[in-house]
Amino acid sequence: MPLKVAVVGAGSMGMNHLRVLKDFGEEKVRLVGVAEPQPAARSRASNRFQVQGFSDYREMIAEATPDVVAIVVPTDLHFEVASHALDAGVNVLVEKPITATVAQAEQLIALARERGAQLAVGHVERFNPAVLELKRQLDGGNVGRIFYLHARRLGPFPPRIRDVGVILDLATHDLDVMRYLAGSEVRHVFAETQQRVHQTHEDLLLGLIRFGNAAIGMLDVNWLTPTKIRELTVTGERGMYLVNYLSQDLYFYENDYTATEWDTMRSLTGVSEGTMTRLKVQKSEPLRLEWENVLAAVRDGTDVKVTGEDGLAVLRLAHQLMRAAEKPEVIS
Repeated sequence: MPLKVAVVGAGSMGMNHLRVLKDFGEEKVRLVGVAEPQPAARSRASNRFQVQGFSDYREMIAEATPDVVAIVVPTDLHFEVASHALDAGVNVLVEKPITATVAQAEQLIALARERGAQLAVGHVERFNPAVLELKRQLDGGNVGRIFYLHARRLGPFPPRIRDVGVILDLATHDLDVMRYLAGSEVRHVFAETQQRVHQTHEDLLLGLIRFGNAAIGMLDVNWLTPTKIRELTVTGERGMYLVNYLSQDLYFYENDYTATEWDTMRSLTGVSEGTMTRLKVQKSEPLRLEWENVLAAVRDGTDVKVTGEDGLAVLRLAHQLMRAAEKPEVIS
């Protein structure tokens, strides 16, 4: 029997969710509603995906009785909509960040537990096939100890963003991926921010995070770069991995300790350039993989891959980075 799924929000990202859900087919997913207060956006989504439109999400949840609802609205509305759905016993996939405040996230997690509902957070980069393969490589010990993770998430200013800055909108992606790859919680953070184009929030972040396993993370994030860059490097004992999030390519640059007979070079120890390998990655749309995980968890009663607790941990780090930038000081 197909799961009944509804979407709250018919903006650009909401339309992506509707498209992916529609592509699963009626035998797996039955779209039962889209809630959107703007008539033009609601009509566009309803007509394109042949799904009933509602002006109010509360009415939709009451009438359509979905098994799962995707919440794709501005961050400051996440708590209001998600708490209503969870209180009704509906499973929730809420876009990142989980909520605007840490207290709200804690309340959502408690409510989901109390109602026995799934709470998944849409940190979609966790489902990027290149990231999944990198995690497999790191867990296999192929790079040895991790020394350093460096994320570059750069691009032009998006007019759609009004309610948050780059830390909550963009850096949360990389905070989540770094926690996932490092396999360690963060000990302390430091940050510098600037506000150059955005009217109310920061649009540039340079952040440092120190993990409990001594790995260091660097966040280079902004809305001031006139080209889109989405890259992550992970450097360790045996070399460096490079992920291109956009192309889903994964490279490994080997640290070659090969011995030499040349006396001058023999005296040098440490890092040397070895072979560069492009690893095979089975490319797929991360949003579809995310939904496959959520639907399977709801159907089988298993845990979602990115939990409310994961979303809370990332949100705490994001707020700590904002606090660190205000002082500036190191925040433990």
